[in-house]
Amino acid sequence: MNSILLFSDTKPTSLESVRVLRQSLSKILKNLEIDSTTSNQCLLCFSEWSTNLVLHPIQPSKTISLVLRKSSNQWQMDIIDDGIPWDPTEQHQDSESSEFSLKCGGRGIDIIRSQSDDIRYHSTKNNNTLSLFWERSPSQKQPHILIVEDDAVQSKILQAYLNSDFSITTKPNGKEALLFLKNNSVDLIISDIQMPEMGGLELRSQLEKEHNFSIPFIFLSRLQDTNTVNYATELGIDDFLQKPVQKKQLTHSITRVLARFHQVYHALSEQLNQKITHTLLPRVETHSKKWKLATQQRTAGQGGGDFTLSRVNNDNTLLLLADVMGHDESATFFSYAYAGYVRGLMQHTDLTQPSQLLTQLSNNAFKDQLLSQTMLTACCLSFIGDDTIKISSAGHPKPLHITPERIDVIDTEGTLPGLLPNTHYQETTISIKHGERLALFTDGLFESGDTSSERETLEKAIKEQLINTLHLPLEQAINQVIKTFDTLAGTPPNDDALLLLIENQ
Repeated sequence: MNSILLFSDTKPTSLESVRVLRQSLSKILKNLEIDSTTSNQCLLCFSEWSTNLVLHPIQPSKTISLVLRKSSNQWQMDIIDDGIPWDPTEQHQDSESSEFSLKCGGRGIDIIRSQSDDIRYHSTKNNNTLSLFWERSPSQKQPHILIVEDDAVQSKILQAYLNSDFSITTKPNGKEALLFLKNNSVDLIISDIQMPEMGGLELRSQLEKEHNFSIPFIFLSRLQDTNTVNYATELGIDDFLQKPVQKKQLTHSITRVLARFHQVYHALSEQLNQKITHTLLPRVETHSKKWKLATQQRTAGQGGGDFTLSRVNNDNTLLLLADVMGHDESATFFSYAYAGYVRGLMQHTDLTQPSQLLTQLSNNAFKDQLLSQTMLTACCLSFIGDDTIKISSAGHPKPLHITPERIDVIDTEGTLPGLLPNTHYQETTISIKHGERLALFTDGLFESGDTSSERETLEKAIKEQLINTLHLPLEQAINQVIKTFDTLAGTPPNDDALLLLIENQ
């Protein structure tokens, strides 16, 4: 099964290396559309196994590697070492292995088994690989609500009201809520007014002063003091409910507040889109008479994070296709930021090779305070002569070479940009003959199904259409392919999708 490389790094075996690798893994997982349970399981399993490799090896390993991949139906994490093999999927009776297992924390191996959906172990002459797998669950993101309430009983009641429909975090006072919000985002805050250390009014005021947050806010209180209500209103809260609050009353308020907030937010985003989208994201082009390009794009309905850019310089054409992770307004914003940066990089440097552009992009994104706040996948190519293309990839789906007989997957991959300093990318050279095509695309083209079965059906149908439409003119062919996508994925789809077809005329 085809998989996409998201991250790969190798470090000398040490606890410091484990910390650095875990930090990188945590950063990636926060940006992926992966549920928090699976994310925590990945981090726990990596910590358990890699720490064991450092502290309790039968024979010390010189290096430890972490590789993260995704396919249409699962996440895969590989932990690779070059020490003595020890297979956790087998029962070990010898004393050395038993000692190894016990030193693993006693329950370490059991933890790894219980926290992953599948576990495999493979050894070669040079290294050992522990592969852990997790099923990709349907992407149904629940709104994240922060409840700030010092009364433990009231907090439990509110959680019971909302747990089935929302992701809930609770904090006992405003001070702890502020600390949580420094590193985490929420969609709505429900707060008591009177609490020890910091009450709800002061929390709202501090958020306005320190963070300029525009998070919807609902106050709960037994107080009916007019001055308190007026002050709360001046702070810009969205609703004020009197305790004790009933479930129906609370859920109605949450639904109304979130709907109003999203309506205003989307209206502002649409204004921004209309003003700058067409000027910032130019169409791809090539001056070659041998190559013809066609693109089609779909968004999930709330902005979009996919974009293409090209630069023609004498006989050299560089083309980049990128996908900023996420498919909401923040993805749109970061796609503008990245597109503007890459456009400048293309126009004002002498970079001519795909690998050079991705390396420069990755290294600068690692150091840039804004760009490092999110992640993107990218695929870059250049045209060489009349029938040859060079390709480099950074965490991006593998391109497809379309011929009348079959579709071949182009085996090119590299780690996500901006995760590590001094990242370098490899290039793959392919020949596209007259009448053949190359398909570049973002992952939403195959992954806009809710279930693994739907994603596999979508991928199969689109690949069939890519072959069946090879005889059609390029624009007509891409329209047929995207029509199949619309039929199976729905409109709007649940993920952004961009398809670029390149034909050798």
